[in-house]
Amino acid sequence: MNMNSPQILDPKLAPSLDYITEFKEKTDFEDAINSAWRRAEPECVENLIEHSQLSEEMSQKIYDTAFNLAHSLRDRKSSSGKAGIVQGLLQEFSLSSQEGIALMCLAEALLRIPDSATRDLLIRDKINQGNWKDHLGQSNLMFVNAAAWGLMLTGKLMETPKQSSLSGVLTSLLARTGKGIIRKAVDVAMRMMGEQFVTGETIEEALDNAKVLEDKGFRYSYDMLGEAALTEHDADRYFDDYTQAIHAIGKASEGKDVYTGPGISIKLSALHPRYQRSQTERVHHELYPRILNLALLAKNYDIGLNIDAEEADRLELSLELLERLCFEPQLADWKGIGFVIQAYQKRCFYVVDYIIDLAQRSHKRLMIRLVKGAYWDSEIKKAQIDGFSDYPVFTRKVHTDLSYIACAKKLLAAPEQIYPQFATHNAQTLATIYQLADPQKYYLGQYEFQCLHGMGEPLYEQVVGDISAKKLGIPCRIYAPVGNHETLLAYLVRRLLENGANTSFVNRIADKNIPIEDLIENPAQEIIETAQKEHQIGLKHPAIPLPHQLYQGIRQNSQGFDLADDSQLKALNQTVQHFLKYQWNSYSLIDQSNVSDFDAANSQKILNPSDHTDIVGHVIEAESAQVDLALDNAHRAFEAWKNTSKDFRANLLLKAADLMEARLQELMVLLCRESGKTYSNAIAEVREAVDFLRYYAAQMQSIDQHLTPLGTILCISPWNFPLAIFTGQISAALVAGNTVIAKPAEQTPLIAAQAIQILWEAGIPRSVVQLLPGRGETVGAKLSQDERIQGIMFTGSTEVAKILQKTVAQRLSPTGQPIPLIAETGGQNAMIVDSSALTEQVVIDAVNSAFDSAGRGGSGNLNNTYK
Repeated sequence: MNMNSPQILDPKLAPSLDYITEFKEKTDFEDAINSAWRRAEPECVENLIEHSQLSEEMSQKIYDTAFNLAHSLRDRKSSSGKAGIVQGLLQEFSLSSQEGIALMCLAEALLRIPDSATRDLLIRDKINQGNWKDHLGQSNLMFVNAAAWGLMLTGKLMETPKQSSLSGVLTSLLARTGKGIIRKAVDVAMRMMGEQFVTGETIEEALDNAKVLEDKGFRYSYDMLGEAALTEHDADRYFDDYTQAIHAIGKASEGKDVYTGPGISIKLSALHPRYQRSQTERVHHELYPRILNLALLAKNYDIGLNIDAEEADRLELSLELLERLCFEPQLADWKGIGFVIQAYQKRCFYVVDYIIDLAQRSHKRLMIRLVKGAYWDSEIKKAQIDGFSDYPVFTRKVHTDLSYIACAKKLLAAPEQIYPQFATHNAQTLATIYQLADPQKYYLGQYEFQCLHGMGEPLYEQVVGDISAKKLGIPCRIYAPVGNHETLLAYLVRRLLENGANTSFVNRIADKNIPIEDLIENPAQEIIETAQKEHQIGLKHPAIPLPHQLYQGIRQNSQGFDLADDSQLKALNQTVQHFLKYQWNSYSLIDQSNVSDFDAANSQKILNPSDHTDIVGHVIEAESAQVDLALDNAHRAFEAWKNTSKDFRANLLLKAADLMEARLQELMVLLCRESGKTYSNAIAEVREAVDFLRYYAAQMQSIDQHLTPLGTILCISPWNFPLAIFTGQISAALVAGNTVIAKPAEQTPLIAAQAIQILWEAGIPRSVVQLLPGRGETVGAKLSQDERIQGIMFTGSTEVAKILQKTVAQRLSPTGQPIPLIAETGGQNAMIVDSSALTEQVVIDAVNSAFDSAGRGGSGNLNNTYK
């Protein structure tokens, strides 16, 4: 990759965000990755099917191997011990049940709560949600049945009793005397679940515990547990942990090489507090040296160092660092550089091409771990929240399984460039890879399997070992987390989601009601069978709408903008360059106004609040005569507007929403320059305005009864949300049949003028919605006191709201009703945090709430409850 890149995105536009400052020259393979970022699922699946064709003979071999593996795994008598107990719990209390969800919530939070009172409250809250008695006697494990009894009784004891009855008094007595016992029992159960997935609390303990399976032929890759660093101190601590671990692992390797000895897995987000696309320069200047130091240390011991996969928006950044590492002269002739790719990403098929090309260009043999992916639920939710055009991941598990096989074929076909490491717990996937690699031609160092500690060992006991002992004779490396309960929790939740999901092979293999044939079906064949029912190959999951269709049957979700997508950033850069010195104008937009009326000599400058040398535009504040004219216009237009159909008014709002959405980038730039917003804030601002237009249109369309509008409404909006609240107030009033006069905050009249012009362009009559920029004590006061104003919507300070309240209280409407005042004032950030909260999440949201819109007071701020 060419790191000598042109500067883009003037930082003055986003003063509180050190934004992207460079682009790379893309290889063809990188372009393919980028174009697949939001590619439609059917197109991706059709391509994968084409590259996953298997002969009938090969398919039969795979089926036979998978059947034997699955049959042996199901019949395996290993229900004793922690592994069997935990799997039994997850099988009985699956995540498709309230009880399974309650157990996961307990596992995620209970162990970090230091005080007994909060633990008791959490236990009572979660246990009382389940119908535990339905699970009595359902498992063949005595512990699971005992747990069901205990959880049922716990629920009874933790209920709030009715003191008027004898049973209530007894229950209350038991609850008071038994809480300690209950707490201890649940605590032990949660610790047992946690310990199932951790090799040891320290690296030394983990290395010692690993000897049992190492003697059977297993290998290990150790992961020092911990999530993303939030501070430099966190990053330093994780770096020290990795450094100490490499020393310990290297000494324990005893002269083995990267393939036969243990290795280490590292998370890049743990080594830098700002590991994100917007901080590319800092990542390269500050994070890369840490990665290099760890790699050099690993090279000295000749152990593998594997870079773990993280969220989809970090993939390209991770690939940049990988490429830089591959061309590092100090790492020449070392084969220990490892990287993880995720088959559930629709880009994975093209990522394989890029990595093979990178290995060829850098003369490396890279260790590539192919996984299915561990962040699926969060990737789906993020794409929905951010309004992306499509999902970066497949929405059906069978599509991910197919992607895995297609990527595996590519990796196996490049043995000189790639040492494949196939991480799977699925017998069908394992059997497919085993046969694709041709077991008759297997050689040491061709490839290996991988599994998670606490999940995959029972399956791989049939794989690792001599063929003479009826094993498959292929090595398996165990991904072995190391850490205490405090660092385990986020990782534990991902494992519980995998184990407890009703589509999980690990979960389904334990359910003897499911025929083995159903568990080992060829994914391509399964997709074709589904396509026959749905009349198209590769359709997304029917229960997961595309992000823009999130509110199915109600309204369209606003379109977002992905600041981690290089192709979208390139388009944004062009818009930024175009509007970098552009100046907008704002003046009284009333029925008789004309652009030629703008008199620059009588205007005031609007300066960028982060750079006063940047003149964003000019404003001419309304005069008294213009206020009167606007009031007359609105008053005369009211009768005609209120008599239009509600659907007609709603459709005009929908047209305005489309126009505003189409101008997202320009409006973003204006918001950054006029109100000092960051790009991410500006995107959210425009999207919220679009959502308001569509929301109120949908509300009006859904109302059957006739609404009687009030008349002319005065809308006074704040400067902290100069487009979203401005648009929300106006659209609500307009769609109900009122005429509107809008007075924006004096600091942000330019964006308000653009919004009004969009409403006009959509077809709303000019006299129905008008703009009067100016100061509150002049323009605002004159408008609010006028008897033609029949309602006021206001967002701002409590002091001004009280003045408005006194003003409208002095008169009545023509029908004798009070003049309504809708005031949103004095907003505060309310954040309630107790000891069950995940500290990292609280810190992120607290910092965002306090500083993401720094200096912007008023309402509309974050309100969260953590417990």
